[in-house]
Amino acid sequence: MDSDNANVTSETHEDSISPVRAFISIALVSIEQWWAVLLPLLITARLAYKRYASPLRSYPGPFWASCSRVWKVKSTFLGRTNWDHVELHKKYGPIVRIAPDEVSFSSPQVARHVLAAGKRFTKTDFYWVFPPPENPDIFTEIRSEVNTPFWLLILTVWQHAMKKKVANVPYSMAAMRQLSPFIDDTVEFFMSRLESYCPASDTPGFKQAGVDTKPQTVDLGKWLHYFAFDVLGEVAFGRSFGFLAAGFDKEDAIKTIDNSQRYNGVVGQIPEFDYLLRRNPLLKLIPALDPSNYLITRIAKEEMNKRRPFEVEREGKGANSDGREDLLASLIKGHLKDRERFHEGDVFSVAHGAIFAGSDSTASTMQSLFWLILSTPRVYATITAETDAAVQNGTISSTGNIDWAEAQSLSYFQACLKEAMRLRPAVGLNMTRHAPSEGVDLEGHHFPGGTRLAMNGWVLHRDREIFGEDADLYRPERWLDDEENAKVMERYMFQFGGGAHICIGRNLAILEINKVCPRLLRDYEFQLVDPTRELKATATFFVIQEGLEVYISRKGPSKA
Repeated sequence: MDSDNANVTSETHEDSISPVRAFISIALVSIEQWWAVLLPLLITARLAYKRYASPLRSYPGPFWASCSRVWKVKSTFLGRTNWDHVELHKKYGPIVRIAPDEVSFSSPQVARHVLAAGKRFTKTDFYWVFPPPENPDIFTEIRSEVNTPFWLLILTVWQHAMKKKVANVPYSMAAMRQLSPFIDDTVEFFMSRLESYCPASDTPGFKQAGVDTKPQTVDLGKWLHYFAFDVLGEVAFGRSFGFLAAGFDKEDAIKTIDNSQRYNGVVGQIPEFDYLLRRNPLLKLIPALDPSNYLITRIAKEEMNKRRPFEVEREGKGANSDGREDLLASLIKGHLKDRERFHEGDVFSVAHGAIFAGSDSTASTMQSLFWLILSTPRVYATITAETDAAVQNGTISSTGNIDWAEAQSLSYFQACLKEAMRLRPAVGLNMTRHAPSEGVDLEGHHFPGGTRLAMNGWVLHRDREIFGEDADLYRPERWLDDEENAKVMERYMFQFGGGAHICIGRNLAILEINKVCPRLLRDYEFQLVDPTRELKATATFFVIQEGLEVYISRKGPSKA
């Protein structure tokens, strides 16, 4: 009897749920049959929503940029971010939509306003991909999210300011100039390495070299890159990285940094992917992918360990064995004075970050300078005449290194340098900020809170209102024509960023360039191997340049 009741109950239960099972079964079959139609419809609907439902729908730009981040990822991956933005603004005007929630501006006035210190325009999640995530530093920290409470915003701004206050001391121009003798040593060694590429004849110049064959080809761009790295090694850690001595990229260290910058640039457009890639703990088990094994990082850690313990500040503690105080030693002093605000992790991240932030950017600027000078015969003739005249009248020394004050007296050289930084700034990616939560009015348009506001130096520096109708041309004279106009142009230069996040290493970069470039122009003659070939520039973060191949010859006393 009980068995019969159980059977009846079971049959009743099966009968009661069979419609549900039937519905699920039909639904699964339907999905299986129609997924090929439904999925594209859902994707299309989402893309259409992003394109047409956005408050940015009225702004022109590439189609794919309006509904996804595909355009930005592709542009960065191909290394064309700088030129792509220049072309976009020429085609679409001063405000261009480059992502569903992002617009790009061509106005230097807008950039100056958005980047100004004290404004509530916060960094975007692009900076999430920059290591070290556990210890954001003055180079990569994110100040806040869009809807951060005001008290927390004030706190994060204050923390950044405190870190930067400590780091600013060793990065000041006064501190950098104290390190000039050690930069000079690297300059001297650089000159000795270039000597091997000069014609064997003691007679100066190309035409008088007295040899039938062409001089050796030298990749000046690579040697400038090696020089920039070795100077940073001396300044930061009291030791050269050895690239000039080796004459090649040791352990592919430069290539590794370039690849890291490429990763940052591309994945920074879709930072969520970073958790699957570089921050994936499984990948850290592969030694080749462990950043701590890289040459620059190893040297930084070695120097940190040499100078332990940090508990007490002693005479010469943290300094190079020759008694010189390098950047790392100065940062250790800052840590000892204020351990709470500038802790040990800050010491490492600032010193280590200086190499990543300063090497490629300084090298790129020098490469641009020489290519622009040498590819413009009128400019090369003028800058050579200025240098030769300065030697003859004693404004600069005729032998040995050129000091800071001497370089500043070369007005045409300074104009050439400013013009190179204007036309080909070292950073090719956008400077992007969130609009504050209440929104912002720019160029007569209102942008809601959280809108990404992008500005690219390659675009800003080509503004005709500020820089003239010939802003696309390399013309150093624009900096000498009118002193007041030059001051206006200077206000709207963003080669080192702007506001509270202006590059802390700018003084070192400028000092370095003023040390080596006038010396090269004084002592050597240069010719481009192929004057018709463009300098190849790849912009996935910093502008990595290739192809600065030249012939080089010593100058003679008659020309100096």
